[in-house]
Amino acid sequence: MVRVEVLAYTPTEFIEEQDVTIGRCRELAEKYAVTWVDVIDPDERTLGELGTLFGCHPLALEDAQSRKLAPKVDVYDDIVFIVARAIVWAEEIDTDQLSLFVAKKFVITVHDHVFPPHEDVRIRLRKKNPMMLKSGADFLAYTILDALVDSYFPHLDRLQSVLDQLEDEIIERPSGEGISRLHTLRADIVRLRNGLRPERDMFALLDRLDLPIFRKETRAYLRDVQDHTINALDTLDANREIIASLMETQATLVSNQMNEVIKVLTVIFTITLPIAIVSSAFGMNVSFYGFNEPMGLYIALTLMAVPTVILTMWMRRKGWL
Repeated sequence: MVRVEVLAYTPTEFIEEQDVTIGRCRELAEKYAVTWVDVIDPDERTLGELGTLFGCHPLALEDAQSRKLAPKVDVYDDIVFIVARAIVWAEEIDTDQLSLFVAKKFVITVHDHVFPPHEDVRIRLRKKNPMMLKSGADFLAYTILDALVDSYFPHLDRLQSVLDQLEDEIIERPSGEGISRLHTLRADIVRLRNGLRPERDMFALLDRLDLPIFRKETRAYLRDVQDHTINALDTLDANREIIASLMETQATLVSNQMNEVIKVLTVIFTITLPIAIVSSAFGMNVSFYGFNEPMGLYIALTLMAVPTVILTMWMRRKGWL
């Protein structure tokens, strides 16, 4: 269901409204210095109104509805269209698209789900943060992107905790299940990295492009967000290398475990070999010394016990037991 929220402010005024129309958002954009329109789960009608009332380009609106785009920057006359990715973790970890339309007096964010980082930005505006109220829409866009990138790190910390727990389990109980979980975790990390990697280039492009909408001082802040993105990617790369190392360790431990089993079975077979030979020989239906007499049993037991004891002592001396 479509949900539209709007925040508008000047250095001295602030207003916040929920469940409003795009027309009401346009009225506030005409009146206030900066207006933030947050559109959640938009339909075609809402996107059409954004194009009509705010001048958003049809191609950008189509991209905002796609939800599967890589991070990028497009410039349409006096509006900069930005696609970023947020990390979401429900049943499995993945990324979700956040689309931003940035102009001189407004920022429009379009997304499918509620993003907790947006609430952090709203709280700063509600508390009338002086720097935000005195800055323009470009600084608001930076603040939204900065909160988005900062939200990566709790997810990465949680991913690191899962990896540490899995590492302990693999060392204590190496098994085939560990390999399966490692493959799943590696797939998650690769998916995250592929989703976030273009974002590093997107921030670099914002810094390089001479866009009138983004002031020089704001571009300096965007470079800081780019550094945070690089840190997140480095963390993912480090985790991927750890997983590769754990997979090798897992395979080595399982192989060693199998070798120990084979070693034990070999020792058992070797020790019991004299028993098998003697019992087979004395069990044949032929006459031998002590046949059907107690003496024959004693001879058989002696021939089985003595080689078995000798083999056991010899293997222990070799360190195989």
